[in-house]
Amino acid sequence: MTKRIFILILLGTFFWVASVGGGVILGLMIAQPEVQPPPSPIPTNVVLQDLTPTELREKFEIFWQTWDLLETYFYDPSKLDPQKMIYGAVKGMVESAGDRYTFFSTPAQTGVERTHLEGEYEGIGAYIDQQNGFPVILGPVHDDTPAARAGLRKGDIVIAVDGWETEGVPLEEVIARIKGPAGTQVTLTISRAGEPEPFDVTLTRAHIEVPSIEGKMRDDGLAYMKLFVFGGSTALELDATLKTLLAQNPRGLILDLRGNGGGYLEAAQEVLGRFLREGIAAYQADREDHRQGIPLIPGEVQAFDIPLVVLVDGGSASASEIVAGALQDYHRATLIGEQTFGKGSIQHVFDLPDGSSVRITVAQWLTPNARRIQDRGLTPEIIVPLSPEDYEAGRDPQLDAAAAYLLGRPLPPTAATPTPAPRP
Repeated sequence: MTKRIFILILLGTFFWVASVGGGVILGLMIAQPEVQPPPSPIPTNVVLQDLTPTELREKFEIFWQTWDLLETYFYDPSKLDPQKMIYGAVKGMVESAGDRYTFFSTPAQTGVERTHLEGEYEGIGAYIDQQNGFPVILGPVHDDTPAARAGLRKGDIVIAVDGWETEGVPLEEVIARIKGPAGTQVTLTISRAGEPEPFDVTLTRAHIEVPSIEGKMRDDGLAYMKLFVFGGSTALELDATLKTLLAQNPRGLILDLRGNGGGYLEAAQEVLGRFLREGIAAYQADREDHRQGIPLIPGEVQAFDIPLVVLVDGGSASASEIVAGALQDYHRATLIGEQTFGKGSIQHVFDLPDGSSVRITVAQWLTPNARRIQDRGLTPEIIVPLSPEDYEAGRDPQLDAAAAYLLGRPLPPTAATPTPAPRP
């Protein structure tokens, strides 16, 4: 009784747990002597029933009956870890919402989720998302990382980490296995479009420093600025980079958001405040479709008038789409590249006492013109594909198209202007 009361106290606000996560084990079936089930379910502890909200007591019985059955009949009690059982129950409950962005994270996973916005960590230096149940490489953090040196590219599917299969595993758990101390090795099994068979790539982890922004002046007089992540230092780095570039009187500016999976909302507001005089960054629409305008955050540097092109692709998500969508709606910039990812939902992270957390989708973003981003993404005014052959050869037709557009030169033959569609 003591153990069960203690576990209930740990659950705290999780009295609404009603299902336990599970899976299917594929393998040999071996005939075993039949084990007779108990004549009737083991009664649930009366004290626990008293502590459970009245309206949930009947549904909650299943949880404790299952707990009792495991403790009583599982063949190896030493394998039953109460903490893992609780985490498994909570994880299954949260996943029952059917939203890939609503999930539970253990304390270790919670720590992993936050490192990519802190500016440095130890790992392979790649942005990773999850698609169709598999982790997918969005691209290296920058050119001098183990991922870049090993030739990992956007669209690579990670089907195993050190032989451990990743299908259906929460992304945070996969990332936790990929990251590790600098100098140690990790082997990724990669499935790549155009390759007949999966192949292994062994990488040596390194200390990764993640700049928010890199900028340079091009020989053609255009300024180029690559924004890698919307992090805590983005605004300061943006101001410093813009100051340096604008002082050289560029003919136009290319803002590259390709492969940028997002980050902090405030950073997106700050980026837009450098390029827009007025307006809003986006609307936040809650579950009742109440809409709240999210303001711009003005900055020290103003770049309101310089001709602007924004490069986007399937790796541009979340905060990247907020920035690109607002610049598109206000006709401040032309989008060039490929359809963006379509991550327009808003998550709130609730920290729990033991260091774990629950991330819950609470609303969604709409562009200033009330366009929905979630599951749709943004369509560039000028579509330019980047093929695997271009990648292998070091060509960048999207960047070439952006430069040609700003300089008034003919666009590459692969560029296409989509037929405008009604905006919902």
